[in-house]
Amino acid sequence: MRYISRRQPRGRLLALPLAALLGFSLPALAQQMEGQPMPNMQMPEQGMPGKGGNPMQRVERQIEQMHKTLKITPEQEPQWQALAKVMRENAANMEALFKQRAAHFDQMTALESLQSYERIAEAHVANMQRLIPAFTAVYSSLSPEQRKAADDAFRYQQERRRARMMQNGQMPPGQMPPGQMQPGQN
Repeated sequence: MRYISRRQPRGRLLALPLAALLGFSLPALAQQMEGQPMPNMQMPEQGMPGKGGNPMQRVERQIEQMHKTLKITPEQEPQWQALAKVMRENAANMEALFKQRAAHFDQMTALESLQSYERIAEAHVANMQRLIPAFTAVYSSLSPEQRKAADDAFRYQQERRRARMMQNGQMPPGQMPPGQMQPGQN
C-alpha cells in the first residue's frame, strides 16, 4: 500500500466524495472505513462518521442549506424534491451499512473487514449514480446566478475540506486532493 504520509494511507482519501456529499467529517469517515483507530479519536457509537447529530439530521440540514443558497424557485421545486429524496435515500443506505459494519467490527476477520469496506465503496458508487442524474436535473433548471451560487458553494466546501485535511496532517501544504489540479495545470 502506498502512503501519502506516514500516518494516513491513500485509501482514506477515497472517502472524500462521500464526505463532501453528506457533510461527514473525513477523518472519522476514513477511520470507520479503514477500521483502525486514529490518534485522539473514538469510534462513533452508531457506526456513522462525523459530527453534528445523526446522519439523517445532517442531510436534512444540508438539503435546507442548499435550498436557501440556490434560492430554489417554485418552478424548480419538483426537480429539487427529487434530488432531496435521492439524498435522503443515499444517506439512509450508507447509515445502514455503517451501522452493520460497526455492529460486527470487533468480530470481523481482516478479510471480512475488506469485504465490508468493498460493500460500502460499491454502495457509494451506486449512490453517486443515482445522485448525479437528480442533481443534473436541478442544475439544468438553474439560472446563471443560481449555477454560480452552486459552483461557488461546491468550491467553498472543497476548500474547507482541504483546510481541515491540512490541519489534521492528512495532506501536506500545497498538495491538492485527488482529482484537483494544481494552479497552472491543464
